[in-house]
Amino acid sequence: MANTHQEGRLMAWVRQLADGTYKGAYRDAHGKRKTVPGVYRHKKAAERAAEAKEQEARHTREKDNPLTWREWSKIWIPQRDIAPGTAETDKQRIDSHVMPRWGDVKLTDITRADVKEWVTELRGMPDDDNNPERAASTVNRIAGLLSTSLEQALDSEYITVNPARGIRLKTGEETHDRYLTKAEVRRICEHLSPRWQNITNLLAYTGLRWGEAVGLSERRVSRTRGILLVAEVWDQKTEQMKKYPKGKKRRPVPVPDWVLKSLPTTDPLLPSPRGARPGNRNFQRALDDAAKVAKIERFRVHDLRHTYASWLIQAGVPIEEVRRLMGHVSIQTTQRYAHLAETPKASVLAALS
Repeated sequence: MANTHQEGRLMAWVRQLADGTYKGAYRDAHGKRKTVPGVYRHKKAAERAAEAKEQEARHTREKDNPLTWREWSKIWIPQRDIAPGTAETDKQRIDSHVMPRWGDVKLTDITRADVKEWVTELRGMPDDDNNPERAASTVNRIAGLLSTSLEQALDSEYITVNPARGIRLKTGEETHDRYLTKAEVRRICEHLSPRWQNITNLLAYTGLRWGEAVGLSERRVSRTRGILLVAEVWDQKTEQMKKYPKGKKRRPVPVPDWVLKSLPTTDPLLPSPRGARPGNRNFQRALDDAAKVAKIERFRVHDLRHTYASWLIQAGVPIEEVRRLMGHVSIQTTQRYAHLAETPKASVLAALS
């Protein structure tokens, strides 16, 4: 006798009996299989009866198991399958922001209005770098943790709706990708130590992500061929090397000869001025100081990657090739730079001079 419903997220299903009638079945609030009393001549009628029992069981579960978010987090967090670095970052955000607000609140008492108010409050708090407001993207990541946890609680049938679903701040107007000219990169380097210069030039002239660059070792560099192989990533949170992220292939990246010659043969390939593996924040401070002295608009470490893409696009490199060099999984990510191909020729020449 074939089931007409698969036993997945829904508990209800029906089966046809030998005499052609239908029997409804479901799982109760404790997960036990139960059958609906009686038989039905029509499959739809059996489905409706089973679904009604299913809803009744869900409501019973909510009433009998009014978990607080803290109690639920002890179930939800161990089930997550995420990278160690992500887990560490998420733990900090949960401990600092999610747990203080929602830890003692029952899952069934969390309302959409309260979540919206909390998200607004998060935006107005100083961030870890003492900026007067926390970035919208950071707020969205924090709110996303609450939403993800409640989505799993919904799937586990502790609640019937996720009140945090879709609540996020707009970030479009805040995004400000900075594209430096080669002249600006040179001016920045004039005010950096030699080792910070090496990192700046490598990031700007290869487009590597920070973890990719810091994770480089001499064995991944072919000085005769003028390329480096991106195969590992340095996880700054756990201070460990990890395999290249899922969904991304190892990729060879060409390096200008003069940049390659400036790189040491150490392991790691890019040590900080103190000889250790460099930290993103220390490097950002060095860039900020150099930009101030050089009277250049402040830019982020990641903007050196944007800069690399802008140089390629403006020089006429096909966008699919740019995607490959940048290590983007989707061409849609690379399309953000497509408008730069429309830059007037004079500006292109100035950027490449």
